[in-house]
Amino acid sequence: MDKKEQSLLNYYYSKLMDHTFDEKDVYPFFQLIRNRCNEIRSINELTDFAVQREQYTGFIKDYIFDMRRKFESLGKTKTALRIEDVFSFKEIRSGVNKALEEWQLDGLSNEQMNDLVTCLISILQQIPIMDNGRDIGKLFFAISHKQIILMAEIEVSQNMFKKTNAVFPVLTANNHYLDLKKQDRFDTPYLFADQVIEINCHEGKLEIVIPE
Repeated sequence: MDKKEQSLLNYYYSKLMDHTFDEKDVYPFFQLIRNRCNEIRSINELTDFAVQREQYTGFIKDYIFDMRRKFESLGKTKTALRIEDVFSFKEIRSGVNKALEEWQLDGLSNEQMNDLVTCLISILQQIPIMDNGRDIGKLFFAISHKQIILMAEIEVSQNMFKKTNAVFPVLTANNHYLDLKKQDRFDTPYLFADQVIEINCHEGKLEIVIPE
């Protein structure tokens, strides 16, 4: 890393540590650490997905299409459908902190990491899911009483003639930002499939901006 690149990393890192960053800072921050972390899969894939968007063809797209196949096989096999994040919070935190340690920088706390993942979820919203040039779904922002969620909605085939949409989480963070009333006992999230949510910083705290 040359001196200019190091100064850019220090700038975004200081904003993270001072709680003065928002999603617009997280985007270049991930690009900077991705350039020097070829062996950390979570950073590589999340950064490439954020930058390349519908042109992306890596691990996360494979995960989404694997989930699609599992939904399509429901009722055809006895295998239970288990849905987990494409990368766990622990895996992302470990990857980011490993990268920071290589540059003699302190790792992020769980609270700082949660803010980072929340911004990342916002950055990844509205990415279309493409299959051989055809738009078959997209990612969107969702929020429940307890969680911030990057949700995928994708077309699935139940048989040769009937299609439906499956909705499932891809990334999650804890909701420390909006005090929402639970919709039901399952804490079903509020979905923003057609709205673009923004994550801003206001007086040292992240603020979720929902368009009216």
